[in-house]
Amino acid sequence: MCLTEEGRSLYLRLAREMDDQRLQALDYKYQSESTTTVDFELHNIVQCEIARRHKQRLMELNRSLWLSSRHGRCVEGVKRWLVRNRLWSSARRQVIEPESHSFFERYLWWLIALAVLMSPLVLVLSLMQGIAKRLTGLVSRQHQPAAH
Repeated sequence: MCLTEEGRSLYLRLAREMDDQRLQALDYKYQSESTTTVDFELHNIVQCEIARRHKQRLMELNRSLWLSSRHGRCVEGVKRWLVRNRLWSSARRQVIEPESHSFFERYLWWLIALAVLMSPLVLVLSLMQGIAKRLTGLVSRQHQPAAH
């Protein structure tokens, strides 16, 4: 004997409405006294609800930890600025395109962000290029025959 779809959805709704202590007590009861397939199905629903709540709490704690870090606060500040200037919608998690702006105006902030992120890389590459030129100059001077 198995639960019907209506019974399963009803019990899932009831499990979601229960508080944590009652849900834990129900889990313990099903763990110790399950004898039929219906009991096993109900126990599975209770376990899935407990796991869902655990995952939700873990996500909330990770979010709090992220917001407590310097990097997290910086990123969230940039996101708030983008939302405030109607360049990003946190509800849809996508970029909002302005109605009538030129290509340059539309992507100006992305270009600035790209330039800020790329500037250290460009600096490192130019330093490496200068070092490589100096090294190749030293090597080429060592291989030249000495003039008497």
